[in-house]
Amino acid sequence: MLKNINKDIIGWIEIEDTNINYPILKDDSNLKYLKHSYDDSFSTSGSIFTITKNPFEENITTIYGHNMKTGLMFSDLGKYMNRNFLYKHQVIYIYTENKDYKATIFSVYSGNIFEEEDNIENLSFEEEIKYYEKSSKYLVDNIEKSKKILKLSTCSYLNNRTVPTTQRYFIVAFLEEIN
Repeated sequence: MLKNINKDIIGWIEIEDTNINYPILKDDSNLKYLKHSYDDSFSTSGSIFTITKNPFEENITTIYGHNMKTGLMFSDLGKYMNRNFLYKHQVIYIYTENKDYKATIFSVYSGNIFEEEDNIENLSFEEEIKYYEKSSKYLVDNIEKSKKILKLSTCSYLNNRTVPTTQRYFIVAFLEEIN
């Protein structure tokens, strides 16, 4: 059991036919897992983690990971800027101790993290969905909407003018429980 390795492991994320197949850690917002592996050892690759207070229970759960040049962690998120990749890898699976989830991607885009925070700060859930749909690089139709969203985020080097980069890839999906 993964909790024996680290009590902060809350689940597993997998996107089939990509390098994204990792444990998800719950960070208490000190961002420890930016530089620590799932086994709690120091690692420049960090971990895949969330700072959402009640992951997968709240309307929106955001999961973070580094965009590594080696192709590890969330580096495959940049590939979603390609329409063919998006449609071939539109489903994200989340496995937790008590429930499993399927998330279907409906929005992919790159933007400034600070502008993103300002843009969504005071939006209702429905307004936030509209914002994500409008922001998406591609129009994704026929997606069954749900009351929960999964948002993946990693550094983007598109249009980057700062070091460290303030640009991020955002992959947004409707989250639903599966049996």
